[in-house]
Amino acid sequence: MHFGYANPKFKYKMGDQETEEEKDLGVYVNSSMNFGRQCAESVKKANRMIGIIKRNFTNFDRKVVLNLYKALVRPHLDYCVPVWKPYLRKDIQLLEGLQRRMTKIIHGMRNKTYEERLKELRLMTIEQRHLRQDMITFYNITQGRINMQVDNYVDILRESNTRGHNMKIRPSRVRLEVRKNSYFKRIWKAWNELPQEAVTAQTLNKFKNSIAECGIFKGRGDLLSR
Repeated sequence: MHFGYANPKFKYKMGDQETEEEKDLGVYVNSSMNFGRQCAESVKKANRMIGIIKRNFTNFDRKVVLNLYKALVRPHLDYCVPVWKPYLRKDIQLLEGLQRRMTKIIHGMRNKTYEERLKELRLMTIEQRHLRQDMITFYNITQGRINMQVDNYVDILRESNTRGHNMKIRPSRVRLEVRKNSYFKRIWKAWNELPQEAVTAQTLNKFKNSIAECGIFKGRGDLLSR
């Protein structure tokens, strides 16, 4: 993996082959940090589970399919997503397409639009769900549940005279293109828009309840699912 303008770009090998991509804890990482391979692999695994469900179940009513989707399919799209959340539109659409396909197999849903299906099933888009997971991750960082020196990446502006809450953040400046879509650069605006009761919530469940009616999350009952 090579980052930075002054990187000497040494050659690395796995076995006898040079590589610019590695798999660590189930996540594919390359020097461009676009995570296209990870998106494709996640969708491949999730599609495989949809195939198994369609071959082994005959009852496709709402409750059965939603339970199967949340237990067997969606975890492949959620695994470690704060690390590899896609920012290229083609990758976002690839993930979204899988949920489109899954919601269509529910009885009575095929002829409805994707937006109508989501509203009736009380689901978020995959993009919304991943943003929610970003917010939960940063909440856990602020609560000390994730061991990370956050000052290396953002400044926390603990000011009482700002509009909104008093734990707003400002990301460090970056020059490299690969860092412009990194975790802290993509979450700071959404975090700063959360209400005071959310960022000061004493428990994770209270935090989830607080953000359930915020902005793009509003009206999605799936926000409170585990």
